[in-house]
Amino acid sequence: MPASVRGAVCCALLLLLVGCSSGPKVVKVSGTLTRGGKPVPKLTIFFMPEAGGRPSWGLADEDGKFTLEYDDQTKGAMTGTHTVWVQWRPTSMQEELNPKKASKPADLNAILAKYGDEKKSPKKVEITRSVDDLEITLD
Repeated sequence: MPASVRGAVCCALLLLLVGCSSGPKVVKVSGTLTRGGKPVPKLTIFFMPEAGGRPSWGLADEDGKFTLEYDDQTKGAMTGTHTVWVQWRPTSMQEELNPKKASKPADLNAILAKYGDEKKSPKKVEITRSVDDLEITLD
């Protein structure tokens, strides 16, 4: 095979491989945020992939249930190991204006002391497939 044909075939294969990349694998993730066996409501939960990339987030409802968002159009999280951390954020204008009267978990300060910082949170979760019953315990 002439060198020019061999070079063209190599370039075509390289372009095919690059063009086939569909980006990170994102799977649907939902579950419950708990502490002491009870649901933890009204916290924003973040999944930061250890391999780098876009984090996912979700808001725990009154029953501690959350569904992760990857971006505006995609629910879920990248596959791989994630550091999990949480924050309390106002969910209404009234809570924004008067956070002291806002509905918060009773032990919010203890939760945030351990899990409230992405760099210090000890919570790790491995995501390998879609999951709809993931329990994240903040004990």
